[in-house]
Amino acid sequence: MDLGKDRGLIPMTKTEMKCLRLCAEGQTDQEIGAGLQLTANEVASVLSVVMLKLRVPNRMAGLAKAARLGLLGPFK
Repeated sequence: MDLGKDRGLIPMTKTEMKCLRLCAEGQTDQEIGAGLQLTANEVASVLSVVMLKLRVPNRMAGLAKAARLGLLGPFK
């Protein structure tokens, strides 16, 4: 799976990608954490790292950029 290596992005882990996709679906940090066996604070930390890797200032910008780059995939 291409996680952005050819686009000049820092590659993301599977957990980072899962958190990003679940965030894009509208789930809260608590909901994401419950599904991934993480605390809400751990999810927030993971998503902060994702935003750094995407080089954006916040989650909204990160979700928009991830969508433009095709990182989110199709939603069910």
